[in-house]
Amino acid sequence: MPISPVDLYERLKPQLGEEGTKALIEYVDEKIKGEVATKEDLLFLKADLEKQIQGVRIDMEKLRADLEKQILGLRADLEKRIQDVRMLVIVVLVVVIILNPKVMELVGRILGVVK
Repeated sequence: MPISPVDLYERLKPQLGEEGTKALIEYVDEKIKGEVATKEDLLFLKADLEKQIQGVRIDMEKLRADLEKQILGLRADLEKRIQDVRMLVIVVLVVVIILNPKVMELVGRILGVVK
């Protein structure tokens, strides 16, 4: 069971005397006040941590938005490049067909233009 300050004073007074007991109790009180966090200290730290956490959440949301924006930009760029490749394949096929006489003859027969 914890001892009250008055009981502590009464127990130490016979060994240390009145002045010694007061000095020891004051010393211990000052040490405790300097090294032990008070409820006020903890509430301040809690508020500070909550503020920092909120700041991190805001930063994360900004990063997420930036990433989404970059992803949309990359997706649009990729779609354009795919379209460019499709056009290139079509152009190559047309050139091969036009420059190869046997292919032209085959196409003509298929379409019924050449017999």
